[in-house]
Amino acid sequence: MNKNDITIKILGQNYTIKTTADESYIKEVAAYVEDKMNELKDSGMNSNQHLKIAVLACMNIADELLQEKNIHKHDNELIDKIKSKTLSLKDYVDQQIVSFEKRNKVAK
Repeated sequence: MNKNDITIKILGQNYTIKTTADESYIKEVAAYVEDKMNELKDSGMNSNQHLKIAVLACMNIADELLQEKNIHKHDNELIDKIKSKTLSLKDYVDQQIVSFEKRNKVAK
């Protein structure tokens, strides 16, 4: 797949990214990062401390990512429990059907 050069602007600085990703997606990612950095600037941080703002924005984004991963991990654990219980219930019902069929054969 061919890589394209995509230029984005974050906090007034241009960055050129070489990527195979869709340009609109890269611009959406850049806008999200810039929004997170602007939140920190708007909270009273010195806007000249771009590196500090960038690091703190990365921390906030990483926190969001990890929280989301933990939610999905919990969801997967719950799905696994439901599958296990469903299989147990199916086995129980199958056993009851076999038992019922045996009783009916003896009664005839």
